Amino acid sequence: MGRNSSALGPRGTPSLLVKMFPMSSTNKNSKLFLDYLNRRIFMYPRGNNTEHLSLYLRHGYEDDANHRFYDEEADWGFTKFRELRKLLGQLGDTPSLLGNEEVNVTAYVRVIKDPTGVLWHNMLNYDSKKVTGMVGLKNLGSTGYLNVVLQLFYFLGAFRKATYQVPLDDQSKKGTFLWAIQRLFYSLQTSSETVSTMELASALGWGPMQFFEQHDVQEMLSILQHRFDEEWKRIFGENKLSNLFQSRLKVTSSINGEEHSTAEHYSQISLNVLSMRSLDASFEDYLQEQVRQEGGQRVTLNCAFERFSPVLLLNLKRTSYDNTRRQLVKVNDLLEFPEHFDVSPYLSPEADRSESWIYQLVGVVVHSGGIFGGSYWIYLRPKPNGPFFKFDDDRVTPVLLKEAMEDNYGGDGQSKNAYILIYIRKSRLGEILAPVTDNDVPESIKTEFQRDKEATSRAIKERQENLLYIKLSLVTDVSFRNYHGFDLTNDRLEPDDAGAPTVLRVLEETQLSNVINQIATERGLVPEQIRLWHFVNRQNKTCRPYMPITNDNITIQQAFAQMGASARTANGISFLWVEVGDVVSGKVSPFPAVDGTKGASVIFLKYFDVVNQTLTGVGHIYVRPDDPVGPPVLKAMGWPMGTEFTLYEEVKPSMISKVDLRMMTFARAELGTGDIICVQKVVKRNELPDSVVYKNVAEYFDNLTNEINTKKLGGLNLN
Repeated sequence: MGRNSSALGPRGTPSLLVKMFPMSSTNKNSKLFLDYLNRRIFMYPRGNNTEHLSLYLRHGYEDDANHRFYDEEADWGFTKFRELRKLLGQLGDTPSLLGNEEVNVTAYVRVIKDPTGVLWHNMLNYDSKKVTGMVGLKNLGSTGYLNVVLQLFYFLGAFRKATYQVPLDDQSKKGTFLWAIQRLFYSLQTSSETVSTMELASALGWGPMQFFEQHDVQEMLSILQHRFDEEWKRIFGENKLSNLFQSRLKVTSSINGEEHSTAEHYSQISLNVLSMRSLDASFEDYLQEQVRQEGGQRVTLNCAFERFSPVLLLNLKRTSYDNTRRQLVKVNDLLEFPEHFDVSPYLSPEADRSESWIYQLVGVVVHSGGIFGGSYWIYLRPKPNGPFFKFDDDRVTPVLLKEAMEDNYGGDGQSKNAYILIYIRKSRLGEILAPVTDNDVPESIKTEFQRDKEATSRAIKERQENLLYIKLSLVTDVSFRNYHGFDLTNDRLEPDDAGAPTVLRVLEETQLSNVINQIATERGLVPEQIRLWHFVNRQNKTCRPYMPITNDNITIQQAFAQMGASARTANGISFLWVEVGDVVSGKVSPFPAVDGTKGASVIFLKYFDVVNQTLTGVGHIYVRPDDPVGPPVLKAMGWPMGTEFTLYEEVKPSMISKVDLRMMTFARAELGTGDIICVQKVVKRNELPDSVVYKNVAEYFDNLTNEINTKKLGGLNLN
């Protein structure tokens, strides 16, 4: 290690330090760290395992500290104190901070005037409405270009007033372009929060994919101008606002001395930026005489504006084709533009000059980024001679004139620069930027908007309240016996269908015992007769009863939380099976204990009547694993012993499996709690009527599966 001791920094500390690692960073013994020195230069004689010397500068400790204070900050001060040994004593070449037990503290205070009022703000809890009186627009994905154009149109008071006055037919207006624009403008005018452009996006025919597609803001400006033009012509027969944006250019062509003149109209003027440096230079380039040869004839083109529109939209051409790279590139060249711009030098001699042709800058659309991506925002001056504001999607902030103008001239490799300039004729400023009040909005717009706002508030309140409630769908033996589809029920059935489950809406904090009391009262039962069962979503997409709820001294929320895998439909409904106990000699019989391995299992039975071609629920039976399948089924069906029948398990809608009854127990048949078996009595073929289509349960279910797609006959909507 070597040190230049003659080059001393503040307080005698060395300003240069060469730190040597002879064996790179692999030899731990050759390293030397001197923490009290201000290390500046590191040298690796062997570099990073190469044959060359490596030397690099290291940025040492800063002598200055910076911090921005704001009103919501709790200042904790410094987190560490100076060590006493460094405060009082000298370490090496570093002198002590205190000399002669005293120290001089010098403070430089600079007072900065903040005309915007937001220089100190960290923007964490920024309220655009509170600070500026205006609100921004939500970015739906990559829709900053749309937000820029909408804010531009909105702040043209004359344009907004005219838009409000467009009459729309009550029957067909909803969802149209102008309907969405009117509502958007009124939202921006009255809302205290960021406004969504979703209704307008839908009116434009956009889907979710369009929200994330990059678009050019100049292109979007043209699209919306064209859309406004079409709508006004459709309603009024003409575009009453065409003169607001339309400039007229006189083009004179001379062929061998013979002149011909035509008039062309432009709602936007596109100006070159490359090598122009100023707005005047761009206009001179735009109107420059063009001479070319056509068929041996000399053709001369001269242009001059006969009229400039009151609202002048100047598109700056910041794209160019690079022949070397063979692709489009962004032009970041410098282009200065004034706050006040006199366009009279670019008017034809015949133009009307009785009114001043001086324009004032009221808006600057800025693009930051490259040719294939970036972001847009706009600086707007909503009031004549007022301050500028920056509209960056959902945030609106006051800015200085310099930020709106000079900072967006471009040049010096900056990728952030002006893309569209908006000027308004000074003599028309008061008219075009006229304030719009609530009296300028038709009552029909305000009434409909308020009605929809109240409906939205009710829907939000209902959703919030629904978070406190739970929907219980109760399946009983009664509903099961009136059901004719897959599973035990179908959540798509109409409420008045006898096979439909009963839906209860209760608070999640409701005690389970209170729910049981309510169910018992409605059915004329005593609470002791009721036992509730959880449903569970099986891996095969079916939903079946799984286990009883044995503790009724808990809340509904706790009951389902304990279950974990409780079944809910797509509508957010939780299913419960209501088991009703028998009453014998005035006493409620105890419910059987349920255990998947040793205790009883609950099996549900359906009956397929092959003669009448019907399928209905029968009820449930308790069986043990080693019980033979036949006898419990015959008993439940009320058939005498010896009755021949076939049995099918309803595994899922697409899987109906026949059960072999020969020496078969429930365990060997793999039948357990929640399973459904379908019983079919054997009928001789000659006893079947000719109308029979489905000869067994499997055929019946196969047809039922095909009908589900159109009639929704069965199954719980769990997806």
